[in-house]
Amino acid sequence: MREVAPGLGWYDHDGSVGAFALTFPAGFVAEGADRPGLAHFTEHLLMAPRDGAAHPYAQLEEQGCLLEAQTRRDHLTVTVSGPQRHLLRAAETMVAHLTDLRRPADAALQQAEIIHNEVLEKTGLDPWSDRWRWCVPAPGGGIGVDHDPVVAPALAGPTVHHEAWKAFAVQNVRLERCSAAVVADPALVAPEDMESVLGPRSLPDARDVPRPDTDPRAVRDEIVLPVDTNDLAGQSAALIAAKLVAREVAAVHRQAVADIRYGLFDEWFSENAPTTVTVPVPADADFGALERRLHELRETSAEPSAMNWAREQLSQEWAARVTSPSGCARSMAWMLSGGRLGTPFAPLDSALVERSASAAAMLAGA
Repeated sequence: MREVAPGLGWYDHDGSVGAFALTFPAGFVAEGADRPGLAHFTEHLLMAPRDGAAHPYAQLEEQGCLLEAQTRRDHLTVTVSGPQRHLLRAAETMVAHLTDLRRPADAALQQAEIIHNEVLEKTGLDPWSDRWRWCVPAPGGGIGVDHDPVVAPALAGPTVHHEAWKAFAVQNVRLERCSAAVVADPALVAPEDMESVLGPRSLPDARDVPRPDTDPRAVRDEIVLPVDTNDLAGQSAALIAAKLVAREVAAVHRQAVADIRYGLFDEWFSENAPTTVTVPVPADADFGALERRLHELRETSAEPSAMNWAREQLSQEWAARVTSPSGCARSMAWMLSGGRLGTPFAPLDSALVERSASAAAMLAGA
């Protein structure tokens, strides 16, 4: 992965299928706790047809391309994958659509119904469950680590953001503010041609992005580790420390090593303001034994053998995440938007690993 122009990441790929991703700072941190679901609603209206002849999904489908859009805590990502010979044309299609916010009068109500059906299909959650209360903050409250832009609209009542979405898009979904990433063969898709389609972009310095208010409560027994520095090294170190903690939890309870969690979506290196990484703890956890193992881990977490084991495990997981062209483009755009374009876990700062491991804390679920 490399940055071939300001705000444009590139990964050489000589397969028949390529992909590009555009990441905008239009996540639900920008919507505020008093307007839950506005960012997700805006995503739907952005992808909605402008008229019968300007339907982005249908237009891209005619070119053999697939369109995906996702809203996350601090960003909206649009990803298009398909035949490399059509990628430039697909980018032109998406740019034309994103810069024209005209939509039919009934588009808002149609998309509100689609969002409602998404909630029913994707979550299957009881609105009164603890998970829902954790995902969605009270109006005016802080935005939690696990705030869910898909679930949030279901608790927003009958409100449809049919007037607010356009102002939100104008402020946050701007091409000059997006990070772009392409997975393609430069001989088929020239970087300068893609740059010309997207136009110049000036990404904000990730160090200047303020951390959002977060809710430290937990709804399950888990071990929480802080992300010490808001960069690739800090996130990598926190993940390494979490993997070592997960190994200790598995050893105490004679289980397989559990997956570590990074927010509700488990997206690595994608947030402009990361806060914590968590490790789940079994319901019948032996907290006394865990306390002792965590205390010992503080002395051994920076040992080369321990870090190499965790590095190998996480590197395999990372490789699986970027196997497909679309997954690679999306991950590269996320990393670029946060100023973290690089190879995770190498090099690794042992002092940061030790610091994250030493700050690990066990929380009891509500």
